[in-house]
Amino acid sequence: MNDSISGKKPYYTICVNIHNKPCVVVGGGEVARRKVASLNDAGGRVTVISPKLESVLEYMAFQKEIQWKKEEFQLSDLDGAYLVVAATDNRDVNHQIGEICRKREILCNVVDAPEEGSFIVPSSIERGLLTIAISTSGISPSLASSIRQELEMAYGEEYGMFLELASLLRSKVIEMFPTQQKRQLIFDRMVSSRALSLLRNGMVEEAHKELDEIIIEASRSVIEMHEDSLPIINHAK
Repeated sequence: MNDSISGKKPYYTICVNIHNKPCVVVGGGEVARRKVASLNDAGGRVTVISPKLESVLEYMAFQKEIQWKKEEFQLSDLDGAYLVVAATDNRDVNHQIGEICRKREILCNVVDAPEEGSFIVPSSIERGLLTIAISTSGISPSLASSIRQELEMAYGEEYGMFLELASLLRSKVIEMFPTQQKRQLIFDRMVSSRALSLLRNGMVEEAHKELDEIIIEASRSVIEMHEDSLPIINHAK
């Protein structure tokens, strides 16, 4: 039975850490360029297999940002690969790559036939450290694109800026407050504070101060609770 009919999702949604992992992209055109850019941004060690490259990829290879094997695809190109993208303009080659990766249990995205690979890449928007992904399980990329455009209007650059500030303060919160419950309360207050609104209006210093004050206020309440819990010692003789 078809998974969509049975109610089962065809894909499991995850985020994969590919930092310093060997990633192979077979193909040198526009689609390959987009795949290479996202893999490179995520810290992957990217090797591109293609007799020729479009201009941006060629420049990246010249700058040593990626490795370029100037040749047609060979089976040995997949040796040691953690993740593979089949992005050539040859249907037979892409199909072959998908088959090999399936047998070797290598993560693989086949751009012109997603069902032949082990993963698909969702449509997404990025705001600094914030990533919002939209997937229709490969059924309607047009719908995913439409939803992405709506989200782009709703979530501006202030969300990325907020996460940058939050990441700077996160270690301080963890150090100052030992319980997860207290930390979560502080993080919740940060999100519901005026910080996002301030950032939306370009008031970065004010937003930073707003988040700092939440931590300071929380630390005061902890000190007061600690003092209230101390036993009263009667020094009278």
